[in-house]
Amino acid sequence: MDRINVNPLFQKMGHHEGTQYRCEACNRPLKYQFVLRSLNDQRVYKLGVSYFLSYAGISQMTVNGIQSHVNAASKYRDQIIARYKTGKRFLGDEINILSFIVSHLRNQEVDDEHRLLYEKAQLFKQINFPMHPDDNRALRAWKREIVIEEQKQQRLLEERQEEEQRLMTQAKPLTKQQEESLQNYVIIQCNYIANELNKNSNSEWKIESIRMSHDCSVVGSCICSKGSSLIVTLKNGNGLALSFDLDGVFAHSVVTPQLFARQIQGTFHGLRSDI
Repeated sequence: MDRINVNPLFQKMGHHEGTQYRCEACNRPLKYQFVLRSLNDQRVYKLGVSYFLSYAGISQMTVNGIQSHVNAASKYRDQIIARYKTGKRFLGDEINILSFIVSHLRNQEVDDEHRLLYEKAQLFKQINFPMHPDDNRALRAWKREIVIEEQKQQRLLEERQEEEQRLMTQAKPLTKQQEESLQNYVIIQCNYIANELNKNSNSEWKIESIRMSHDCSVVGSCICSKGSSLIVTLKNGNGLALSFDLDGVFAHSVVTPQLFARQIQGTFHGLRSDI
């Protein structure tokens, strides 16, 4: 089986002169043309259902199954066209649902069923066609799945944070020696991370220095005057040096490319979380 060609206007035409699809064996006009390709010589056969049976050597039950799927696809298409003719289009709430799904699925893998639904919704949005009611329901169900999963992950995060807070309240305060050791560890890690980021970056900006406290005390200010426990000072090729907190290094749109700013953010957020 190579493909099935369908003439959706076949029953409405009234005459069949110049019909797009015919059976090559008997020249009969067709609504469904079954296209077979020979595995022996690659010859292509374009046939109606009767000759399709004899040429392909398959059972009537198999053909019935194929035609059942074709009929379902035709019905699916006809329902969408009927909805379009009554003035229905890709709805505003469908646009909102699709935008929600896109914003929550960046860099995430989805299964084939959801990928097909997503691609279908994107296509229908582009041509402003109404989605089939079944697809609309599936799109809404997908959004509910995402919301439920995010709520579940949020609950798990809150439980972890509560457990961490409980452990912190039970912990003994650090000794002076422990605090000094921890601060030395912070300095070593900051310098190592800065060197690695500078080495692997093509930005004109380079990390000049990093100040970070182990106990969240303020060590300096961003260019917007906001105090922070972590300050990154960067210098460009012209010798201009500017200081940022982790939010400001990206939000102020000074450091380019912004990917470098994101790398700085992500790396030092991780270090601060570890501390």
